[in-house]
Amino acid sequence: MRLFGRVQKFVDRLFSKHLLVTNTTLGIFFLGAGDVIQQNVEKRFYHEKEYEKKRTGNMMLSGSVFGFAGHYWYRFLDTRFPGTSKKQVGKKIFLEMLIGPPIVFGFFMANGYLEGKSPKTSFEEFKKNFVVVCAADWLVYAPLQALNFFYVPVQFRFLYVCGLCLAYDVFLSYILHKEDNEKLALKKTE
Repeated sequence: MRLFGRVQKFVDRLFSKHLLVTNTTLGIFFLGAGDVIQQNVEKRFYHEKEYEKKRTGNMMLSGSVFGFAGHYWYRFLDTRFPGTSKKQVGKKIFLEMLIGPPIVFGFFMANGYLEGKSPKTSFEEFKKNFVVVCAADWLVYAPLQALNFFYVPVQFRFLYVCGLCLAYDVFLSYILHKEDNEKLALKKTE
């Protein structure tokens, strides 16, 4: 029982006094985990594919920005639109849907830069995948965010988002590296 009490105290501290560090760490962990999962899937399909540590590192670096910015974003939403009324939650979701495409654009450009791709190539990848990414964001993520804003305590909102985003991070990792994998598949058949 004492161990449980210590763990509870530690978790309480993480999600109160050290929430910024906790949320940043969660962003790093979950984006990295999403890429690790996706790379393991890729290895099953493309047996000659090697694990790319730098790629996971780049995703984790993006995760640090995601965690840091997410911390302040959810704080802003809850300060500007307090409460869980349908009207307030609707406003939060609307802003989430509005800010999603520019964030994903930034994500494509930043990851492209970290992977040595030209801005033009990263922009073309974004344009090519824009509809799919937005559809996933608006049709899947938005309703799940409604549950977050209605039921999840404020200090755990980003953790909830990270849990949701794990599947989305796998999806983003797939989208970002789809062309590389297609080229690898073509080489394999030649």
